Amino acid sequence: MSLELDEVTQRQDAPGKRLLMEAALHLASSRRSLSSIGLRELAREAGLNPNTFYRHFADVDDLGLAIIRDIATQLRQPLRALRREAAERAPAAGAAAHLPLGLDFARGQRVCQETVRLFFDFVEQNPEAFVIGVRELHGPSPVLREALGKVMDDFGADMAEDIAQFHLLPNVPEAEVAQLSRAISRQLFQQSLDYLELPEGRREEVCALAERQILLLFTGASVLQALGL
Repeated sequence: MSLELDEVTQRQDAPGKRLLMEAALHLASSRRSLSSIGLRELAREAGLNPNTFYRHFADVDDLGLAIIRDIATQLRQPLRALRREAAERAPAAGAAAHLPLGLDFARGQRVCQETVRLFFDFVEQNPEAFVIGVRELHGPSPVLREALGKVMDDFGADMAEDIAQFHLLPNVPEAEVAQLSRAISRQLFQQSLDYLELPEGRREEVCALAERQILLLFTGASVLQALGL
């Protein structure tokens, strides 16, 4: 099953489908997986007849895919737009040859900070979705595991394209930038649970750690390239 945008449009026109998705988010956020929810319990939580479920979903995996599509659609483009805006606002330091290790550190730091802040703001606004999403990444359904992995890798691919377009790591080969970006994407999704488990007064620690780790990865990649390793 794919995560196509036209399917999301169809979902937006189906109030019953939205109610079932919201009910699933509420119920599964305190459990181990979506598969632990009974259809009658889900329908009761949504205030619908149990038969309504099969008007919108083939099975629980299909419901999970709809939730994953929803998260991806709401976050992917805004996150990319902000990253691009940050890169465009931050003036380039000059030719890569005149930069330490060929890395425009100040510009990369600004892009990193704004991207990380938007990501965790979205996590804070949608806690149940991220709790379920990260759990299902290690859950019993291979369909949902694959879909979640693809979402994270798609975010990473967007990041790699933007890094190349704005010359943030000009001396690092594209293949390594892509690998690095996938790792950062998965790291951020995993850190969403750490963020949600902390009281609000300490959540800044997770943001700062995520920013630091990303900058270390960027710098490390540049150092290795400079050393020819």
